[in-house]
Amino acid sequence: MDLARLDSLLLELTDNERAYHAGARYDWNDAFSWGHQQNISEKHIHKIGDPTRALRQEGMPEGLSIVRNSRFNPVPEHVHDYVEISYVYRGYAPQTVNGEQLMLAQNEVLLLDAACPHAVGELGEHDIMLSIVISRPMLHRSLEQSLSPSSTVSQFLINALNDETDHRGHVHFRTGNSRRVRRYMQEMLCELLEPTAASPQIVSKLFELLLIELMQSYEAALLQAGKPTLPSAQVAAAVGYIERHACDCTLEDVARHLHLSPNYASALLKRQTGRTFMQLVQESRLTRAATLLDAGSTAEAVAREVGYANMSFFYKKFAERYGCTPAAYRQRLPR
Repeated sequence: MDLARLDSLLLELTDNERAYHAGARYDWNDAFSWGHQQNISEKHIHKIGDPTRALRQEGMPEGLSIVRNSRFNPVPEHVHDYVEISYVYRGYAPQTVNGEQLMLAQNEVLLLDAACPHAVGELGEHDIMLSIVISRPMLHRSLEQSLSPSSTVSQFLINALNDETDHRGHVHFRTGNSRRVRRYMQEMLCELLEPTAASPQIVSKLFELLLIELMQSYEAALLQAGKPTLPSAQVAAAVGYIERHACDCTLEDVARHLHLSPNYASALLKRQTGRTFMQLVQESRLTRAATLLDAGSTAEAVAREVGYANMSFFYKKFAERYGCTPAAYRQRLPR
């Protein structure tokens, strides 16, 4: 399916939308009748959406479905039994989440946990919003396949899998300029509208890629705003890894250890320690070098041990750190 055809199908008015546009109103009591009210923050909020039906859709993997929200038909405050992702394909989508008014713009994403109260304002004719409904088993599979356990998105989804935690959270992703988010959503919609035998597997992979892109976009935005995204204990773990592997440590190794991209790991270390990755490596190597010199090793043996192939470079860095040559450092130590 080409993208022009996809856009045309999404913009096409349904019979119900024409009726809503003419003044008819959907009776939400019908949607509320199967479920029950949930007490959230001392408020009784209706739970809507039957998960046994919402999570079964041709062309979609088990536990994931995509629906287009009806235009001209505002949705009252409610919660679900599943995690929901709202995506604005075109135009805008006003929402009220936990009492906070949000305006989602084109290509932006809103991730809602199951017990997060939210309402959707009236969508205009050119406002296209899609809802991705996700079951817990589907979330679990996606986490195992693609996400960093330390990322904001992963922590949100891990929380969604835990029966004992608060499920009222939400995350707003300002991904208006992300071509990947747009492309992954378009490809999933094409599989939905023209399903094949391979569609469930294709959509599963596209969904994993979507979550990875959301993770990276959100963390990049936090870094740009000067807000740390990992607890200091995990940054300390990264520094500890560098100290243990300083002789042959690479930025890619550290990023893999933290389950982050190399660029993000580098920026995070700089922001939270005040030093670049290479500065941290040099400090660890030179600290180890001083310890080995103190134990009686020769400068040549120490340089090889801590990862310096170039003796001149080792002498230069050692002098910058300790103000003397390795030999002088050994001589001034008490024996």
